[in-house]
Amino acid sequence: MAARSANARNLLGRTNLVVLPEDYYLVRLPANTKPIPGEWYRPATTRFAAFIREPKEITLVIPRRKWLRMKTLFDKYKLAGPWKVITFDIELPLNVYGFIAPIATVLAEAKITILPIFSFDRDHVLVRKEDLPRSVRILREFLQSVGA
Repeated sequence: MAARSANARNLLGRTNLVVLPEDYYLVRLPANTKPIPGEWYRPATTRFAAFIREPKEITLVIPRRKWLRMKTLFDKYKLAGPWKVITFDIELPLNVYGFIAPIATVLAEAKITILPIFSFDRDHVLVRKEDLPRSVRILREFLQSVGA
């Protein structure tokens, strides 16, 4: 098993899984894309989203329904999905290491592709929609075994 801090095992054992109900798309936009509209950021219409700007591209993780309303704003894009978001619902201190590694390992062993996304104190993974039931089963079994 991958290395982890002493506290990571305890945190894994106390972690709850939360699956967000929406379907999500991963969207790649050219780096010179016009600014993203303010609608993108509205909490009333965006439970979860990610915006990543790199020198060569912009990547969005966006709810399917929001993308369907916004896609006409963009001339060029590449789309992947649908994806589901699994949140590891436990507040993670910034000095913890090795929390996501065993999660990634058990899913990789099951041949499930993940896209990890991290917020300030929570970790999330995107899994393909068709992999969600198996992912949740595997993760629940893993988290229970760690907590035992």
